[in-house]
Amino acid sequence: MGAMGSPAGDARAAAIRAFHDARAAGDVRELAEIALALPSGVGFGTDPGQIPALVHEVYMAVTEPALRCRLAAALARAWVYGGDAARARPFAAEAVDLADQLPDRTGNAHREILACALDAALLAHWGPGDFAERIQLAARLADTTAHLSDAEARLSALLWRLTTAWECLDLLAVQRQLRALDVLAAESGSGRVAFFAAARRAAYALVSGELAQADDLIARTRELGSGTAEPDVAAVTHSLAASRARRAGDTSALHSEAAAFEAFGAEQGIGSVVAEAAVLWLDAGERGRAARLLHRIAGPGLGTVPRDVDYLLTLACVVDVAVATGAAELAREGAALIEPYAGRAILNAGAVSFHGVTDDYLHRAHEALGSADARRWRDSATLAYQRIGAPWWLGRLRATGGTPTPSAITAHLRQNADHTWIAGRDTPATLPDLKGLHHLRHLLGRPGVDIAAGDLAAAANGHPGEITADPGGGDLLDPRALAAYRARLAAIDGELADADARADQPRSADLTGERDFVLREIRAATGLGGRARQFSSAHERARVAVRKAIAVALERIGDHDPALGRLLRDTVHTGSACRYDPDPDRPVAWQLGTGPAGITVR
Repeated sequence: MGAMGSPAGDARAAAIRAFHDARAAGDVRELAEIALALPSGVGFGTDPGQIPALVHEVYMAVTEPALRCRLAAALARAWVYGGDAARARPFAAEAVDLADQLPDRTGNAHREILACALDAALLAHWGPGDFAERIQLAARLADTTAHLSDAEARLSALLWRLTTAWECLDLLAVQRQLRALDVLAAESGSGRVAFFAAARRAAYALVSGELAQADDLIARTRELGSGTAEPDVAAVTHSLAASRARRAGDTSALHSEAAAFEAFGAEQGIGSVVAEAAVLWLDAGERGRAARLLHRIAGPGLGTVPRDVDYLLTLACVVDVAVATGAAELAREGAALIEPYAGRAILNAGAVSFHGVTDDYLHRAHEALGSADARRWRDSATLAYQRIGAPWWLGRLRATGGTPTPSAITAHLRQNADHTWIAGRDTPATLPDLKGLHHLRHLLGRPGVDIAAGDLAAAANGHPGEITADPGGGDLLDPRALAAYRARLAAIDGELADADARADQPRSADLTGERDFVLREIRAATGLGGRARQFSSAHERARVAVRKAIAVALERIGDHDPALGRLLRDTVHTGSACRYDPDPDRPVAWQLGTGPAGITVR
């Protein structure tokens, strides 16, 4: 996982040599440009060596405000990458102050300098207690880069907005930033942007349970990474591979990744990586190795864990292993430290991998300790996983303690070679080739995921009754109602930021639910550019057609198997976006796909 001996390590060594050559030649401008680039050679969390000292040397010699601002930002970045955010903060603050004081604050040159400073400030405020400030800084960075063509500045803004969206479990915002990364990669032609876009798409595919898509994206990330000098390429690809191994229960891959994480974490002295290694050993069935690493991390007490970007990740890993190995006091201590951050997602640096929600680990600890609060945390974690469509995490949560999970029934919804369908439980019925059955199979294979009605219609392409566009008709929403919805949406965003800043989980949950409803109404009523969508638009026709097709399919299934029909009516939701939300009290192992065996989805 290390950078040295890799193209990134070679580039770092070459840059340091160039710095010394420029110093010897007395070329101050060249020296400054090299100093600005030096932090990019530091692998995240690894020892920065002499790089901060070299950047600081130039920073102290420069008085020109714009260049000093950029050097202060570079120095902050070098310290954060080197695992010392406390040292980074004063330099990041100075960078922002200097940028704000520059005389010309209207041109693109100033925006690029300010974007550099804001990125450094975000890096220096990446701890769990800085979330409210991080939201504000990320929003300011997005505003600053909105009219810039510079791909690097825009990439920084998109990655920060993506990270904060994951942190507060705003799935729509996650999807927006992922799409924006795809567009930026295509428009810029930058292999580096494409690398980041592929890696974050892979992370999302792993959360949503799309393993085949994740495999393609992980391979693409490796391919793109091999052509860059990014020092974190190995760390990114190992993180994705480890997440993939956990989702698939691949014991061989878990052993390999656990060993790699343990070796790298020990070599570099990075506690969060050692903690991840412990969880990987646990999942690989090596409980003894996991326990040994646990005590290496927690030996001095959890109060010594740095409150940095990976603070919650380290604590979550400790709780996971402590619960599994019977270390009750460590589980208790870890839960107490996590609880102030209830309702948050747990990510590794850069949101390369998703490690569940804090409430999940609070449930695990409280369940192991016999606390009555276990059920409360279990319920809130369940809602979070359902909302973002995280089937593996949801299944993992249901498999732990608490009220015994009911045994899953096996039900079939698969197509035969002659295009008839098999649907039902113990004695499934043969049904004709109904379009609604195609829609249902698509939804059941992606539990907890919103799928646009138009996408469902396209998935059934080639079947009778295809949707075609038809102009004309009236607006779906009165303009005044639409304006009121938009005004309320803006107000909700402000109230959500306030609730998150105060860690008011119940209020955040209520506001998130209201926000989802308002967004659904606006999406149903508007088209491209926010224009009012009309009754006979293709989107509306698709929504109506899909709803009717699914209703017919559910009726036919219910005629043969009334209980299964009721369950599907309760868990399949139609509209502009359709969704299947499994009922934890009535679990089903769905046999989907084609042929006699199909594919099992729980």
